[in-house]
Amino acid sequence: MKFNLAFFLLLIIDALILSGMIEQTSISYKEAYGFFYSSDFVFWVANWGTKIFGQNDFGLRFPFLFVHLCNLCLIFMICKNYLKKPQDALLCAFIYALIPGINITSILVSKSVFIIFYALLLCYLHLKKYKIFFFILCALGSFLDFSFSVIYLALFFYAFHFKHNKTLIFALIGFSINMYYFNPPIGGIPKGHFLDTIGLLALLYSPFLFIYYVSALYRGIIKKEKNLMLYIASTSILFSLLLSLRQEIDFLSFLPLSVVGLPVMIKDFFHGVRLRLKPFQKNYVRRFYFVLIPLILEACILFGNKYLFLFEPKKHFLENFYYAKELASTLKNKQIYSVHTNQRLQTQLRFYGISRSKTPKLSESKKGEIKLYYLNKTIKTYHLKQ
Repeated sequence: MKFNLAFFLLLIIDALILSGMIEQTSISYKEAYGFFYSSDFVFWVANWGTKIFGQNDFGLRFPFLFVHLCNLCLIFMICKNYLKKPQDALLCAFIYALIPGINITSILVSKSVFIIFYALLLCYLHLKKYKIFFFILCALGSFLDFSFSVIYLALFFYAFHFKHNKTLIFALIGFSINMYYFNPPIGGIPKGHFLDTIGLLALLYSPFLFIYYVSALYRGIIKKEKNLMLYIASTSILFSLLLSLRQEIDFLSFLPLSVVGLPVMIKDFFHGVRLRLKPFQKNYVRRFYFVLIPLILEACILFGNKYLFLFEPKKHFLENFYYAKELASTLKNKQIYSVHTNQRLQTQLRFYGISRSKTPKLSESKKGEIKLYYLNKTIKTYHLKQ
């Protein structure tokens, strides 16, 4: 019971911190363009959120934050059924909540959180042996997104490894339908993006966690661990790396699937610790702290990223998600509700109620009269020309 309460507290804290990040950031150009002009599912969801909570950042991002919290619950439920002790499940949920790439995608207008949710739900159904629901959801996945080809490949390798012939045939048919339906652009002149993909994976997890995670997945395969999570995570990483040898991959589609194997890493860690006598456990625990401490530091930097403007305001790694909201608010305080500026900024300002007009003209200028402040420091200046 106490571990369930601890998890509920973790869920609340995670929601509050991410809500704080939503309050700090603005809509990006890609998000704004999709919000107004795209009919994709994720932008339909974003529009639905703004209809309920108003056309603001919270309304835009709340549906994705909600699904992220559902993913956290699914991770905890999977771990409670897969790991030996409830504290193991709590640790896994805690690490999931810290992973930088997961936190970033949880508040962006992207399909990542939905892909992770679908994959985790499949893993939960497979773990609980709800075969009918599992295969129905798998079959439905053929028509949802190209990223589900990874799940079919994982299911194929799983069935081949453990000689489940019917599942193997099902996986082949599902993979074929998915490839035919989406007809992915795999062709042309090979362009190497292997190192870029490695870098993205390292950023998604944090470098030390990624190394430890991959080694745990490898040990799970060698030991013939019989669970689908292991195969989905491993296939996602390998498929992404192999595809990156030829072309740039869709980061938001493939790499998030690799996170579903996190419970396998936690099981591997506690197995290594509990298998040994106490005097020999210290090295394993120290090794895990060596992974965990940098992850916590990176999460703190991400959650408090706005403070980085105090050091180098012109080179912020989330620059595309700042300025627009504050600029729109400043213009409204000056009773200005329409401007003429570049297309990117114009689309962002439109979301905050600043329409397009021929005058006044708004442009970024070092000597501009409109100044944006973060933490009492000027980070952007704009000039208005009548």
